[in-house]
Amino acid sequence: MNAQGKKCLTVVNAELEYDVENKSFPLVTTRKSFYKAAIAELLGYLRGYQSAAQFRSIGCNTWNANANENKAWLANPHRKGEDDMGRVYGVQGRSWQKPDGSILDQLTKLLITCLKGLMIAVKSSHSIIQVNLSLAVCVHACTHIHFHYWVRICI
Repeated sequence: MNAQGKKCLTVVNAELEYDVENKSFPLVTTRKSFYKAAIAELLGYLRGYQSAAQFRSIGCNTWNANANENKAWLANPHRKGEDDMGRVYGVQGRSWQKPDGSILDQLTKLLITCLKGLMIAVKSSHSIIQVNLSLAVCVHACTHIHFHYWVRICI
Protein backbone atom coordinates (compact mmCIF):
# COMPACT_ATOMS: atom_id res chain seq x y z
CA MET A 1 0.00 0.00 0.00
CA ASN A 2 1.21 3.49 -0.75
CA ALA A 3 0.59 6.66 1.30
CA GLN A 4 -2.82 7.13 -0.35
CA GLY A 5 -3.90 3.60 0.57
CA LYS A 6 -3.68 2.24 -2.97
CA LYS A 7 -2.12 -1.09 -3.86
CA CYS A 8 1.19 -0.91 -5.71
CA LEU A 9 2.40 -3.41 -8.26
CA THR A 10 6.15 -3.95 -8.28
CA VAL A 11 7.86 -5.53 -11.26
CA VAL A 12 11.37 -6.66 -10.37
CA ASN A 13 14.18 -6.36 -12.93
CA ALA A 14 12.03 -4.76 -15.61
CA GLU A 15 14.01 -2.76 -18.16
CA LEU A 16 12.77 0.08 -20.33
CA GLU A 17 14.97 1.51 -23.05
CA TYR A 18 14.35 4.82 -24.82
CA ASP A 19 16.04 6.39 -27.82
CA VAL A 20 16.41 10.05 -26.88
CA GLU A 21 18.77 10.88 -29.75
CA ASN A 22 16.03 12.46 -31.87
CA LYS A 23 14.71 14.90 -29.24
CA SER A 24 12.13 12.48 -27.85
CA PHE A 25 11.21 12.44 -24.17
CA PRO A 26 10.15 9.27 -22.33
CA LEU A 27 7.21 10.20 -20.10
CA VAL A 28 5.79 7.03 -18.58
CA THR A 29 2.72 7.66 -16.43
CA THR A 30 -0.88 6.66 -15.95
CA ARG A 31 -2.11 10.20 -15.38
CA LYS A 32 -2.59 13.23 -17.57
CA SER A 33 0.65 15.20 -17.68
CA PHE A 34 1.50 18.72 -18.70
CA TYR A 35 4.86 19.06 -20.41
CA LYS A 36 5.90 22.31 -18.66
CA ALA A 37 5.07 20.94 -15.21
CA ALA A 38 6.83 17.63 -15.97
CA ILE A 39 10.01 19.46 -17.00
CA ALA A 40 9.75 21.73 -13.93
CA GLU A 41 9.41 18.69 -11.66
CA LEU A 42 12.44 17.03 -13.27
CA LEU A 43 14.40 20.26 -12.80
CA GLY A 44 13.36 20.35 -9.12
CA TYR A 45 14.54 16.76 -8.65
CA LEU A 46 17.88 17.56 -10.27
CA ARG A 47 18.27 20.59 -8.00
CA GLY A 48 17.39 18.53 -4.91
CA TYR A 49 14.30 20.49 -3.87
CA GLN A 50 12.64 19.48 -0.62
CA SER A 51 9.98 22.19 -0.41
CA ALA A 52 6.71 22.51 -2.28
CA ALA A 53 7.42 26.27 -2.41
CA GLN A 54 10.63 25.62 -4.36
CA PHE A 55 8.68 23.54 -6.88
CA ARG A 56 5.92 26.19 -7.12
CA SER A 57 8.54 28.85 -7.87
CA ILE A 58 9.39 27.04 -11.12
CA GLY A 59 5.78 26.34 -12.14
CA CYS A 60 5.25 22.90 -10.60
CA ASN A 61 2.29 22.48 -8.23
CA THR A 62 2.27 18.68 -8.03
CA TRP A 63 3.83 18.56 -4.54
CA ASN A 64 1.43 20.99 -2.80
CA ALA A 65 -1.03 18.35 -1.60
CA ASN A 66 1.63 15.88 -0.45
CA ALA A 67 3.45 18.58 1.52
CA ASN A 68 0.46 20.38 3.03
CA GLU A 69 -2.65 18.17 2.93
CA ASN A 70 -1.37 14.65 3.69
CA LYS A 71 -2.71 13.96 7.22
CA ALA A 72 0.00 11.43 8.07
CA TRP A 73 2.74 13.85 6.96
CA LEU A 74 1.17 16.81 8.80
CA ALA A 75 1.39 14.80 12.04
CA ASN A 76 4.89 13.42 11.32
CA PRO A 77 7.57 14.64 13.79
CA HIS A 78 10.11 14.81 10.91
CA ARG A 79 8.07 17.51 9.14
CA LYS A 80 9.78 20.94 9.36
CA GLY A 81 6.73 23.10 8.67
CA GLU A 82 4.63 24.39 5.81
CA ASP A 83 5.69 23.19 2.34
CA ASP A 84 8.34 20.79 3.74
CA MET A 85 8.43 17.50 1.83
CA GLY A 86 11.21 15.77 3.76
CA ARG A 87 13.92 13.69 2.13
CA VAL A 88 12.09 12.94 -1.11
CA TYR A 89 13.62 11.74 -4.38
CA GLY A 90 15.67 14.76 -5.47
CA VAL A 91 16.99 15.36 -1.97
CA GLN A 92 18.23 11.78 -1.81
CA GLY A 93 19.91 12.03 -5.20
CA ARG A 94 21.67 15.29 -4.34
CA SER A 95 22.46 14.75 -0.64
CA TRP A 96 22.57 11.05 0.25
CA GLN A 97 23.39 10.63 3.93
CA LYS A 98 26.18 8.09 4.36
CA PRO A 99 26.46 5.98 7.56
CA ASP A 100 29.38 8.13 8.78
CA GLY A 101 27.20 11.26 8.55
CA SER A 102 28.88 12.68 5.45
CA ILE A 103 26.90 13.59 2.34
CA LEU A 104 27.21 12.13 -1.16
CA ASP A 105 25.85 14.02 -4.17
CA GLN A 106 25.11 11.05 -6.44
CA LEU A 107 24.28 13.14 -9.51
CA THR A 108 27.44 15.24 -9.28
CA LYS A 109 29.57 12.13 -8.74
CA LEU A 110 28.09 10.56 -11.87
CA LEU A 111 28.60 13.71 -13.98
CA ILE A 112 32.17 14.31 -12.79
CA THR A 113 33.10 10.72 -13.52
CA CYS A 114 31.64 11.05 -17.02
CA LEU A 115 33.29 14.41 -17.71
CA LYS A 116 36.69 13.11 -16.68
CA GLY A 117 36.34 10.54 -19.42
CA LEU A 118 37.21 7.74 -17.04
CA MET A 119 34.59 5.41 -18.42
CA ILE A 120 34.24 3.73 -21.77
CA ALA A 121 31.05 1.88 -20.86
CA VAL A 122 29.91 1.67 -17.27
CA LYS A 123 26.71 0.59 -15.61
CA SER A 124 26.05 2.60 -12.48
CA SER A 125 23.28 2.00 -9.96
CA HIS A 126 21.93 4.76 -7.73
CA SER A 127 19.30 4.36 -5.06
CA ILE A 128 17.03 7.26 -4.16
CA ILE A 129 15.45 5.85 -1.03
CA GLN A 130 17.16 5.23 2.28
CA VAL A 131 15.20 2.76 4.36
CA ASN A 132 16.33 4.33 7.65
CA LEU A 133 14.88 7.69 6.52
CA SER A 134 11.67 6.32 5.03
CA LEU A 135 9.51 8.02 7.67
CA ALA A 136 11.01 11.44 6.89
CA VAL A 137 9.11 11.98 3.64
CA CYS A 138 5.68 13.39 2.80
CA VAL A 139 4.86 10.53 0.41
CA HIS A 140 6.40 7.07 0.29
CA ALA A 141 7.52 5.26 -2.82
CA CYS A 142 6.02 1.85 -3.53
CA THR A 143 9.36 0.11 -3.53
CA HIS A 144 13.08 0.65 -3.12
CA ILE A 145 13.88 2.40 -6.39
CA HIS A 146 17.15 2.33 -8.32
CA PHE A 147 18.15 4.32 -11.35
CA HIS A 148 20.52 2.58 -13.73
CA TYR A 149 22.66 4.55 -16.12
CA TRP A 150 24.49 3.23 -19.14
CA VAL A 151 27.16 5.74 -19.94
CA ARG A 152 29.21 5.67 -23.11
CA ILE A 153 31.84 8.28 -23.72
CA CYS A 154 33.32 8.52 -27.19
CA ILE A 155 36.32 10.79 -27.42
